[in-house]
Amino acid sequence: MSETNVYEELADKLMMGHSDRIKKLFSMVADEDEAKLMLAMPGLPEDLADATGKSLEDVKEALDVLFKKGLAFVSARSGKYRMPREIIQFHDATILWKDASQEFLDLWKDWTREEWAQTAKLAEAFFTNPPTRIIPIDTVLEDKNQILHYENVKEIIDNASKIAVTRCTCRVIDGECGQPVEVCLQMNRGAYYAITRGTGREIDKAEAMEILRKSEEAGLVHVTMNTDHIDHYICNCCHDCCIGLKVMRQEEGAKFVAPSRFQAVVNEEECDGCENCIERCYFDALSMNEDGDEPKAVVNTDKCVGCGLCAVVCPSDAIQFNEAHPADFIPASKT
Repeated sequence: MSETNVYEELADKLMMGHSDRIKKLFSMVADEDEAKLMLAMPGLPEDLADATGKSLEDVKEALDVLFKKGLAFVSARSGKYRMPREIIQFHDATILWKDASQEFLDLWKDWTREEWAQTAKLAEAFFTNPPTRIIPIDTVLEDKNQILHYENVKEIIDNASKIAVTRCTCRVIDGECGQPVEVCLQMNRGAYYAITRGTGREIDKAEAMEILRKSEEAGLVHVTMNTDHIDHYICNCCHDCCIGLKVMRQEEGAKFVAPSRFQAVVNEEECDGCENCIERCYFDALSMNEDGDEPKAVVNTDKCVGCGLCAVVCPSDAIQFNEAHPADFIPASKT
């Protein structure tokens, strides 16, 4: 098997065999022996040693290196190692590799700008539901009885057994927005992974809530897994760098991020026409109604995703959030 074919096979496993950039990224993060070990996965170290003709000691050492690079994942249940399942896992894990070169990060940036939108659109055909979902800022839902525990950031944090914070992979490679970078919260299994791998630091619940508060003030959107069981992460995303929000905002973009179950409603009597909400909204969901004597903000419900960022900057508390979708809008977790 030639070296070129090794990296082409790895890209093929992520349905990216057509992408020269992905093949190059694999070649930059894995040598040929490491690539062959990945192609032998999934398996226990003993199985992988047999498959590659390497000693068990050498394979275990190589697996540790691949784990830290973000190229190997180990099942806590079976002890088997596997390579990244799909392109986003390859993206997120390897970008946080501590030895990633600027050339490597720049190639990821090039891929996201040139190939990601089309890749996401093609992948959409395989989605039953969007893989991620916006969580509304908790303060805008404080008086809502129908808020569910898995869409309330305070409860998600309170129920976590372990929390870590990592750098935002999108802003690591494309941080021209200047927004905070160390703001991605990992919970439970996600936290154990980040801490063990050395890509995240453990934090307590108070610091996690402070990170969320500062993210809201900075105008970042909370995004998590699109299921009724959150056991991995809460990302805090900007519209400039986040690959999920970028395609979501495009007119014909992939539905990679689902909205929350809530939407903004403006109380015209309370609105003072300051336009703060319009400047804050990533999704062009707010505009000014010029029909009356005094301009008032109005919401385009086709564009509002229910993130709550507009309410944070409303000085007159004129923006409330009402339920727009039933509880079963959020998919049940797979068991």
